[in-house]
Amino acid sequence: MDTLPISRVTFHLGRAVTFSETGGGERIAHGRGARLWGGKVVLDKDTHANWAAIEARMALLEEPGASFLLRDPRMTGPIADPVKHVLGAAEPEIGAVSDDLRSMDISRLPAGYIVSTGDLLGFQYGANPKRFACHRVVVGSIADSVGRANAIEVTPFLRPGASVGTPITLGTPVLKATLNEAEYGASRATISQGGSFDWVQTLR
Repeated sequence: MDTLPISRVTFHLGRAVTFSETGGGERIAHGRGARLWGGKVVLDKDTHANWAAIEARMALLEEPGASFLLRDPRMTGPIADPVKHVLGAAEPEIGAVSDDLRSMDISRLPAGYIVSTGDLLGFQYGANPKRFACHRVVVGSIADSVGRANAIEVTPFLRPGASVGTPITLGTPVLKATLNEAEYGASRATISQGGSFDWVQTLR
């Protein structure tokens, strides 16, 4: 992601829901699988030499089973600490997970550290395969005097495997994604442009 000439990007959470309607006109929502992140990256114009390298990577990612690590390039850090100066050398981790998996505590933060609504956070969990969790904060919190920010509500809800003591990345988490569709663009003179790709998160 750091080497791509990005023009526009979307990074959003899929809904994963279907609806049915009763004879009385009641609309009922039904969950359908896991809510996964997805989006589109539209590439800017660049020289043929740079585009050749991009096309090589996109072609590889079109192979069955291929995946790559991706982050939201619009975010450089937490909203209240965009370059992570306040976070410094702190190593935040999961302090607690609620029974309903809707919220969590984060420990080992600097005292007074702000976790804002809209922040991204992530961590790794599981094994064979290692999974990459990515969540957006819905209800933020401020760390107390011992560096603990309590009752941080996130979306999507936490999945089984999130455990106390797991290191957390604030602001710039990565997730594992697969390529849905790639558009290689077109060329004129010495410049190529018009490329893009759609992606979706994978938990495998």
